[in-house]
Amino acid sequence: MKDAATETNPPDLVIVTGAGRGMGRAIASEMGRRGVAVLCISRTESCLETAATIRAAGGTADAIPLDLADYVKVGEVVADWIDGRAYKRIGAVLAAGTLGPSGPLWETPLEEWDAALRVNVLGNLAVARASMPKMRENHFGRLLFFAGGGAAYANPTFPAYAIAKTALVRAVENLHEDLKDAGDFAVAILAPGAVDTEMLAQVRAKGGEVRTTVPIEEPVAFTSAFLLASDCGFSGCFVHVRDEWRPLLEPARKLPKKDLWKLRRVE
Repeated sequence: MKDAATETNPPDLVIVTGAGRGMGRAIASEMGRRGVAVLCISRTESCLETAATIRAAGGTADAIPLDLADYVKVGEVVADWIDGRAYKRIGAVLAAGTLGPSGPLWETPLEEWDAALRVNVLGNLAVARASMPKMRENHFGRLLFFAGGGAAYANPTFPAYAIAKTALVRAVENLHEDLKDAGDFAVAILAPGAVDTEMLAQVRAKGGEVRTTVPIEEPVAFTSAFLLASDCGFSGCFVHVRDEWRPLLEPARKLPKKDLWKLRRVE
């Protein structure tokens, strides 16, 4: 992995949702260590602690506690925050998520499905949407979402989560098409593997299937490489952290098959 100092025009700001704990916190901390300013967002005030830790280590960070379920407010607050600052190269890591209800459709209230969809899909999209005016104005953007179990295979233990993450895969494909001719943009969605976080503990407690377990350093390394690379040959794709993705961050390298790493059936 190249060092940020050797990259061409890396982001000068990265917005991280879910920055109060788990992968979001680890990614925010790594970006701060690399000298990138970070805006930390989480439902609780834990994002304030993440930002304070980054600043204590010599980095630049701010934090806004926001409940992504209130996606209208989220969009307004984040847009106002960005509009008041001079950052030109913005990246966003949309790591916030909630498992939602556990069990089959006939046993789970739709109100709980609605809450899960608002957080996982609309809340994260609201942050991405709020960053779009500045990204498009400056012809630069990096957007990374997170999927995993449910988007890659059936996950009936957490059905609303599975549906939400599947929706995000198609959202990434759409965003890539929207932005592919707008400048230096890359949009991707990562299956990080099962990382030992509080969410994974909840999955196990409910008897959910856990397939590939990985140390947290792997998705953090992927995120850093993706955000800081000068080119991306898998924009618009759903990438597993253990796919052969590194060569595709070299200039002019593209996926060998157009249907690879997509949300579609391939015979």
